[in-house]
Amino acid sequence: MTFVERYLRWPHLILALLFLGVVLGVKSFRELPLNLFPDANYPQIVVVLSLPGASAEDVEQEVVIPVEKELATLSLVRKVRSVARDGVGVLSVEFEYEKGLSAAQVDVSSALDRILSDLPRGLLPPRIFKVSDATNPVMTVAITPRPGSNLSLAEVRRLAEEYLKPALLNVPQIGDVEVFGGYKPEVRVEIKRDALARYGLNLASITAALFSQNSNLPAGIVRSKDSEIFIKIPGEITEPEQLRDIVIPLKGKSIRLGDIANITLAHEDRNSLFHGNGKPAIGLNVLRPENGNVMATIEAAEKALKKLQAKYPELNFSIADTQKNIIKTSLSNLIGALRDAIILTVAVIFLLMARVRATLLAAVSIPVTYFLTFFFMKLFGLELNIVTMTAVILAVGLLVDDSIVVAENIERHLREKGLSPRQAAISGTQEIMLADLSGTFTTILVLIPIMFVGGYVEKILRPLAMVLTMALTASYIVSVTIIPLLAPYVLRKGEPSRLEKFLSRLSEGFLEKFRAFYLTLFRFGVRYKIVLVMPAILLMVLSVKKVMPLVGRDLMPPMDTGIVKVSFEVTPNTPIEEAEKIINQMEKELVSYPGFIRMATVMGSEPGVISFGADRTPRQGIITVHFVDRFHRKENIWQIEDDLYQKFLKIPGLKTLHVFEFGATPLSSIAAPVDVMVSGYNPRILHHLALEIEKRLYKVPGLVSLSHTWDFDRLEYLIKPDIEKLSAYGLTPEILAREIYMGFSGGKASFWRIPEERPYAIKVRFSPAERNSLDDLLNYLVPTPKGPVPLREIATVEKDFVRNVIVRENLSPVIDVLGYRRKTAISHIQAGVGKALSDLKIPSGYKVSQEGEVKPMQESFGRLKDALILSLILLYFSLVPTFRSFRHPITIMVAIPLALIGAIWGLLLVGRHFCMPASMGMILLSGVVVNNSILLLDFIEKAREKGKDLREAVEGAIRARTRPILMTALSTIAGMIPIAAERAIGLERLSPLAVVAIGGLLVGTVLTLVYVPLFYVFLEKLRTSGSKGISLLKGVFWSRV
Repeated sequence: MTFVERYLRWPHLILALLFLGVVLGVKSFRELPLNLFPDANYPQIVVVLSLPGASAEDVEQEVVIPVEKELATLSLVRKVRSVARDGVGVLSVEFEYEKGLSAAQVDVSSALDRILSDLPRGLLPPRIFKVSDATNPVMTVAITPRPGSNLSLAEVRRLAEEYLKPALLNVPQIGDVEVFGGYKPEVRVEIKRDALARYGLNLASITAALFSQNSNLPAGIVRSKDSEIFIKIPGEITEPEQLRDIVIPLKGKSIRLGDIANITLAHEDRNSLFHGNGKPAIGLNVLRPENGNVMATIEAAEKALKKLQAKYPELNFSIADTQKNIIKTSLSNLIGALRDAIILTVAVIFLLMARVRATLLAAVSIPVTYFLTFFFMKLFGLELNIVTMTAVILAVGLLVDDSIVVAENIERHLREKGLSPRQAAISGTQEIMLADLSGTFTTILVLIPIMFVGGYVEKILRPLAMVLTMALTASYIVSVTIIPLLAPYVLRKGEPSRLEKFLSRLSEGFLEKFRAFYLTLFRFGVRYKIVLVMPAILLMVLSVKKVMPLVGRDLMPPMDTGIVKVSFEVTPNTPIEEAEKIINQMEKELVSYPGFIRMATVMGSEPGVISFGADRTPRQGIITVHFVDRFHRKENIWQIEDDLYQKFLKIPGLKTLHVFEFGATPLSSIAAPVDVMVSGYNPRILHHLALEIEKRLYKVPGLVSLSHTWDFDRLEYLIKPDIEKLSAYGLTPEILAREIYMGFSGGKASFWRIPEERPYAIKVRFSPAERNSLDDLLNYLVPTPKGPVPLREIATVEKDFVRNVIVRENLSPVIDVLGYRRKTAISHIQAGVGKALSDLKIPSGYKVSQEGEVKPMQESFGRLKDALILSLILLYFSLVPTFRSFRHPITIMVAIPLALIGAIWGLLLVGRHFCMPASMGMILLSGVVVNNSILLLDFIEKAREKGKDLREAVEGAIRARTRPILMTALSTIAGMIPIAAERAIGLERLSPLAVVAIGGLLVGTVLTLVYVPLFYVFLEKLRTSGSKGISLLKGVFWSRV
């Protein structure tokens, strides 16, 4: 009794397991997490170090350099990058994937503990943040006062921080919430400069009085036998007006603070701003938990916001940015693409099989296989995203291959051998199941190296390889269990219908011409090998050497998601109010642009608010704009970007401008697609080199916008005190600096504490009218023990232009020249950049390197090359035991270079670049295309075992296997067409995979039916020829194992 007969005796058990798999599959599909792309960013820890009052140079030298040296010693560190600006240093430490995010945070925290005692006094406690894909907000909410409300944006921010944020954090599906938007409430104590001089006061004494008289002071403990009671002297104010009564001591008398200062409740000077949908607002970012479900977080946040809207009717909540639309639209498109793939595949099967029942038998495997696949996905913790859904669609053509082969063989046994439906099912399945298993196994085998290749490649492509493996496994199980089980009930010996007869005549006529063509070509090739072989070799060389460079290379293809990013910087020293006017002009253009939906504008940064951007300077910003998807507009996203770029260039006050699509860089740690980094120690030389490089890059085709990361263009006043005069007045440079800093920038003297709310800072400084010009600075009467003296008498003030930021990477100062493209291949731009900089004179001790996408692209292609080589080795050795020969696997693998020709030309013809998904397509293609060769060779070997001669066996195989080979190839191609046609938002990222597979299968299948039999005959004749030098090879390559 055969294996098939044994398990077909238990139909009820098979059907019960089938229904159980379907139920579990449906449940799993409904519960799978939704995301746009797999989480792929490297683990990253950001450290924010604040040193109030310090210049960018001081922050670099005293804080950043010591800390980054310590951080660079940690294990598995890829990169340490820092940005120093006035008062703040931000260090980003990027780790290898092998380093867990929590472990990385512990290591960084330990490193800071070791170095903290060596850092300057006045440094605020370091803030450490984990940065991952979960740090990207799933939703940005713009909160504004409703029209008619008396609330200011400062009050809205207070409500957001004190009430809205805690309410959202109580939702289990929400990982974190961050508030942003410049309007931080504070109590201003604006000192009158003439009063200072009149009373001989200094700001330090006023600050000290504020602190001492606005504090709750402990006064000991009363102890008795029965109790301990603490004593406290309450002194904190309950209202800002009470500050007026604070007593400022003078010699022999005192005055009140209200006599020398104006006290108001206002907001801090803004170094950041947020606009939602073109209006000033407070931004609120909703983040998912680590490894959380994006859609679950969004839906939970939407429900919570509805409740908050009802609770706070004076506020208006609007969505400024969200991942919901793109994920839902993409999933809907992908399901539509899956439907189209199934329809096309079934149509191809029907046209070639010309049997309704046989087609239905093969088609029934599709839903069953998918339900099993979804169950496996849930079991292995995968999610539904563009990558996994692409694998599901790709699997349509692949998974029916097994069912087609089994169903076609059963029907052939039924039709040609006259067996009963049951016997035909048993014998047809038994005859083909091992060859079918071998084909399925080889496809799975070539995917295994991808799952363990490491790096970014593994993060993106492993889910795809896993889903394909699951689908192929499920497909084979279904093909050898469900198909033979249902075949006796579905297939009949009766007369075909008229439609079937008509289609059969068409299909047979088509196939007969194919068979005749291939047989003629084969016979010709046997006689004139060189005539047939040389064109194939020449075409292969031409494809690899000439066509591939024309195709170009990318890490990942650009995509049109309908989201545009506008990155900008206004000219230095521009007041934030003026910068806001520039932003208003850009937003006006965007709001009126056809297809506009929503936008979020962020300028500057706030310490500790990572999701809005931590290393942005106060004059840098980004606008995220959502347009309708590409199926509902005429222009593609790159045409929109070009149009907006030209419009924004006309706006005065913009220093730098880039307009690019969402996902322009596959990794968040890549600053721009093109990044030419200059490193060295003299900032002036660095800046000079960057300007020269930028000038040269303007001539590189494909680059649309350029900028460099910093300039010497921020105006700064340098106060150079006369030390002798300072000493004569009883001052030191430190005292002078402190007084000027407090008067012009302000110092936090104390806090106004409100029960159950965040305390308001009380800031002491001069009024705005007395601190807005150089004359105000020079005429400042500096308090001294000998009476006030004008600053101009004890110091000189010079103007200087300094760097707005200081950037370092891997312990060296750097400047980056950043460039954006539209759709030009990165390899073509890389070549252009290399040519433009070929004769650049680089001083000794300085280095110019291409970073951006080039570096990870080279690393990824290196890993993919290793994976491809390993896949081919595994493929070869898996075929050896199957055919018990070292020779036949070589014959089978002849199909791979033939398919490569079609893959390369396919990319060229449809205008796609060779990229990571295309490489994956090559690897997948090598496993798929050999299946046809396996079926062909398996038939030849079985025919020869039955006594047929070489020529007869080969020609018989061509005749018998043309139909199933064409069916499997064309059905696989049909299933991939929706992916190649980019029928879903985001599929542009993976369409090259389908293009490679379609082109390779098309050409590979056409050539396989000629060259594989030809190569087989050539090796067989060589084996039996008795030629000299062959005897040694016979023992290895031509012997049975």
